[in-house]
Amino acid sequence: MSTTFSRRNFLAVSTAGAAATALPAKTVLAEAASNGATANSAGPAGAAAASAKYVQPSGERSLVIGSLDDLEKRASEVMSAGAFAFIASGADNQITLRANRTELDRVRLLPTYLVNKPAPDLSTTLLGEKLSMPIITAPMGAHGLAHESAEIGSARGTGEAGTLYTMSTAANERLEDVAEATNGPKWFQIYLHDDRALSRDLLKRVKNAGFTGIVFTIDAFAPGASDDTVRMGFSFPPSLPLVNSNTPYFKSRLGWDDLKFLQDTIDLPIVMKGVITPELANTAVERGVAGVQVSNHGGRGLDGVPAAINLLPGVVEAVNGRVPVIMDSGIRRGTDVFKALAYGADAVALGRPVLYGLALGGSAGVKSVYERIGQELERAMLIAGASNVDEITIDFIYDDDAPNKRASQG
Repeated sequence: MSTTFSRRNFLAVSTAGAAATALPAKTVLAEAASNGATANSAGPAGAAAASAKYVQPSGERSLVIGSLDDLEKRASEVMSAGAFAFIASGADNQITLRANRTELDRVRLLPTYLVNKPAPDLSTTLLGEKLSMPIITAPMGAHGLAHESAEIGSARGTGEAGTLYTMSTAANERLEDVAEATNGPKWFQIYLHDDRALSRDLLKRVKNAGFTGIVFTIDAFAPGASDDTVRMGFSFPPSLPLVNSNTPYFKSRLGWDDLKFLQDTIDLPIVMKGVITPELANTAVERGVAGVQVSNHGGRGLDGVPAAINLLPGVVEAVNGRVPVIMDSGIRRGTDVFKALAYGADAVALGRPVLYGLALGGSAGVKSVYERIGQELERAMLIAGASNVDEITIDFIYDDDAPNKRASQG
């Protein structure tokens, strides 16, 4: 049996028909869905969907954002239904997708008053990179679905916000162009190939382009499963190829030897993403990773995995300060960031809201997303009584079982 898979089950990369007459993306995908067709379907409808160039949202503008949750509906109004579903949906019954939010909402904060603290300082350092805030962009593929600037817009907006951009192997723009687009720090997330020569060549390009860290994703080696995209007959637009891997097929049998391969191939710090148990976290640190990222892939992978915020404390305890801990999956508010930091994360990674901001305003929209969540975090710190991110500890978590209700006393 082959050890490769077709990314998301429809990332069939082809440039055939990319120069065909462009039709509005909503029209193309609606026609394909109404006929039960996909880009790989036989017959006129499938051929039309495959040959038509996907038309992305465009334009650059700053956004007025009430909350990051507002962006989801607004983005759905400017993107094709299928492309939006690909980004927004979770796997299967979306249990994990929903849990990421509900469990964050269940965490209660206990502020400290009359502490006479100075105005909050959100800045931090992550693996030597100076950041304006402890919030970074998570690796996500196919930004071209959201905006014509694709990863270039996301990287530029993240950099202008003063924080770190993580680029996915499954990107629509050349890594060299993305690296040049941002004035901020940047990491590269790697999906390995069965042919290690291909991975070596890619990693060489990554290093030469100036990326300063590698994110090794360990929990996405099987196709994602979204009921909505299946219902719509959505297929990945052939006009948006994966230009860095030149193939949608990635290694699906991963082991510790793959970490060793990365360590032997590139002399950059490696962050392992998808760490959800204390045992895995401890082994990863013992085997030399520079950081771990607690993640359930935003609910896009295996449905039924616990919420990331519930998994975070156990990983933090196992790591015991030896390497930084990052958390993603479900972050939407500054108070969410505060809660994750209080539980021991050094930073959080922001996913879907970045793509929604990109769809609505390009790089300026992405910058607006960071400005808004940064304002919310600053306000939370000010009221709670923390003057910098290092002061955000478990003492700020309310615990029913603790004598004075602070989790540190439990």
